Formats: sequence, C-alpha cells, structure tokens
Amino acid sequence: MGWAAKIGERRAFLASVDSALEFAVRDRGISSWALASELARTARRNPLYATNPADVRAADAVRYLERTRDAEIPEPVAGQLRVLVGFHDARYALVPVEVRFEPGRSAGTGHAILRVAVLDVRGSKLVFIGDIVGNDEPDYAASIGADLARRFTDLVVPR
Repeated sequence: MGWAAKIGERRAFLASVDSALEFAVRDRGISSWALASELARTARRNPLYATNPADVRAADAVRYLERTRDAEIPEPVAGQLRVLVGFHDARYALVPVEVRFEPGRSAGTGHAILRVAVLDVRGSKLVFIGDIVGNDEPDYAASIGADLARRFTDLVVPR
C-alpha cells in the first residue's frame, strides 16, 4: 500500500489527527473535554511543572498496559498525566495510541485504523482500548484523519 510513506512527517501527521479529533468533538457540542491544544497551552503556561502532551509517552504506556492488564500506568507517564489532568480537574485521559494502515477488504484498497485508549489517571488503570476503522479507499488522502475523528465522535455522541 505504501500509505505510511505518504503521510509526510510523522509528528505533524499525528498533530493533524489530534486537531481533527478536537474539531469533531467540539463540532458535536462536547465542551467539557480538555483536548490536545488546551493541554499544550497548559504545559506552556506551566513549563516547570507540566510536560508538553506531545512529549508524554502515553501510547507506550498503553501498549505496556495491554500486555499486563492489571498493571498500573508506569512512571514517568503516570505522573505526567496526573499533572495534566489535575490542571483540568479531570480523571480520565483519552489517548490516541496509533494510526496504522492496513489493506482493505477489496483488492487495491486500504484503510486507516485509529487505536484509542481511555486511562483512569487517578486510579492508574487502563479502562478501555479499541480500534476505529476508516473506510476502504483506493489511495491515501489527507482527509483520512478527519474521517477517523468523525467515526470516533459517532461512537461518543450520536448525530
């Protein structure tokens, strides 16, 4: 398929997926969630205390928790997340773990899959993990992130 080579710089692509998630969530009227841009703003305002969310290795922690289900969120991620959610008086963190590309069901197509997790930061536990599967497409398109975000919000808030 070669889609991974078409995304450009990985960190910029993941930031675009975060932005698409933020737009989709706000578009559905969910205003109580602290999203990536707000967490980044919080970290910039408190540089000695909070870690930039883009630098928190939360996805690695989730992968660890998948393998050892009864384990707690490992340090330093647990502490970094506690600080970020504490600023927003939250308990849970939604973690986009990865976006991967797989062949589609029909020949010559593929689809993107967004793996998301919910962490109970105060309880230091993995609460949920699941995959959001995009449409089969003949080729990579920049709109894939927005499609995955829309599909995620469809699960959270009905249209």
